Amino acid sequence: MSLAKKNINPSISNPLVNSMGNVLLIDDLQNRSSIIKKSLLEFGYNISGHIPLNVEIMGQINLFNPDMLILVTELPSSNLLKTLAEINKLLPLPIIIFAENDSPNLIKDVIKSGVSAYVVSEIIPQRINSIISVANERFKAEQALKNELRQAQNQLESRKYIEKAKGIVMEQKQLNEQQSYNLLRKMAMDQSNTLAEVAKNIIDVHKFLSIN
Repeated sequence: MSLAKKNINPSISNPLVNSMGNVLLIDDLQNRSSIIKKSLLEFGYNISGHIPLNVEIMGQINLFNPDMLILVTELPSSNLLKTLAEINKLLPLPIIIFAENDSPNLIKDVIKSGVSAYVVSEIIPQRINSIISVANERFKAEQALKNELRQAQNQLESRKYIEKAKGIVMEQKQLNEQQSYNLLRKMAMDQSNTLAEVAKNIIDVHKFLSIN
């Protein structure tokens, strides 16, 4: 009796599989990238695309929709770091660079560009999964800080709108501060809007009516 050969999916059988998923591999050093590519596959990552460094990266991200970028290069150029900074702003995701060289000034620029990990010198295949894990955690921590800052800024902006709208209502309706706030809150509930949205609408209308 013959036994059918099982088609084993490495992403299921490998206990070291990382949930990050798809990797876009970008390189100009084929001998080094081949080591990384082999290790990624052994650790269970899916390489959604493997492209040369001179290709327009932003378009490739839209095409392959990766969960992270891994770049292999001798030394990242200033133009490349500018591109990575733009990616970090518009399409943020973990970015790892494996390079052959570095310099103090370069490291500062690399950090500013939003790179999650910058690895120099010999590539040790056994360390690649750990490097990716650390880079991913660092990326998540940075994104959490950015979100907290964005929320704080939005809250501050909302308070400014509300305070200004209260002043307008107090002046127009001859109400005290608490009465003005209660009126704004009632309007927000009636309109199913936030207090800040109602306040901004009042400010906009007041500006429009104040135009001579």
